Amino acid sequence: MPAPTLPASSSTGSIPVTTPRPTREREAVKLQDTIHRFRPSKAFQNITQGSEITSLDFDDKGEYCIAAADDETLQLYDCVAGKHQKALFSKKYGCHLAKFTHSSSNVIYASTKGDDTIRYLSLHDNTYIRYFRGHRRTVNSLEVSPVDDQFISASHDDTVRLWDLRSPNCHGILNITAPSLATFDPSGIIFAVACHQASSIMLYDLRNYDKQPFTTFTVTDDSFLSSFSYPPRMPPWSKLEFSNDGKHMLLGTRGHAHYVIDSFAENTAKFLFRVHRPRGPTSPNKTETSGDVCFTPDGRYIIGGQGERGVSVWDTAMPPDEKKTLKPMADLAENGRSMASTVAFNPRTNLFASAHKEVIFWLPEQHAPDPPQSPQR
Repeated sequence: MPAPTLPASSSTGSIPVTTPRPTREREAVKLQDTIHRFRPSKAFQNITQGSEITSLDFDDKGEYCIAAADDETLQLYDCVAGKHQKALFSKKYGCHLAKFTHSSSNVIYASTKGDDTIRYLSLHDNTYIRYFRGHRRTVNSLEVSPVDDQFISASHDDTVRLWDLRSPNCHGILNITAPSLATFDPSGIIFAVACHQASSIMLYDLRNYDKQPFTTFTVTDDSFLSSFSYPPRMPPWSKLEFSNDGKHMLLGTRGHAHYVIDSFAENTAKFLFRVHRPRGPTSPNKTETSGDVCFTPDGRYIIGGQGERGVSVWDTAMPPDEKKTLKPMADLAENGRSMASTVAFNPRTNLFASAHKEVIFWLPEQHAPDPPQSPQR
């Protein structure tokens, strides 16, 4: 990628309770020494029976986790105390894709009914700070800049919009040929737009977003998917994320593979490897989920929700097979104990969360046995 120059009271299940503590000792532990020992630590059952969690997010300090559910509630969790802090309701407009701003007391989220406004909410007193109007259909992608108060949204109205938290008006708009996904790179001056229908990922300089993308990757994988469809076509894309060093992009799909792509490739997508998702039954969600696969903060591992299979881990340092396919290194939960349709990793501590009908915090257990290895398929 020829990148531009950078400028100068909880309700718990039967899972034993373990409280995450962001101590120096915990921070000093390398993830490679603990990743295979993560186990469900605490479960929170705070949403209406029969409803599902559709998105998860952590604040910058890793102290809080926010979950959006299709029962039109936002659920706030204290990661340090290991408890549910409060529920906030959005019955009139629904809620999805809740994201922390750079303040742990404020979030933005997308409406799911009534209108397609993005709402800026104070968690402290449950009041709206601002409304961001412009999209004409449901927002399916929402991301806050890692460096400032800008954020980006993509919608089923085939537009990508750029916003600033300090203004209700969008300051940039891209018309795309079909619904897309959008995300920032770690520098905050590049953003990527992935369009499944166009089979492409486009990279833009935020300072010249009204120009053509400076790089466009054509993304196809006919050889791997030819047995699933004819003519060959990649399954629907569900997630786009940069690694923290900006070198790789993770492209999540609704099918049986995710993809790790070299961000610095020229003209066409260079698959470093496919992340293989074993076949297995999953419960369809009423609302499209966000974040069912994500990088760990060090960029080495990929955590993915596998529906009834629970959570799997892929080690990107392991060599892929001759077809450039990387199998999971381990399944962290077996026998459907911890169903997961969405996941998120804490940016500051050795904790990640998964969710489906409940939110589960995962922590490494020092004396836990090795998890079962995923079968090679």
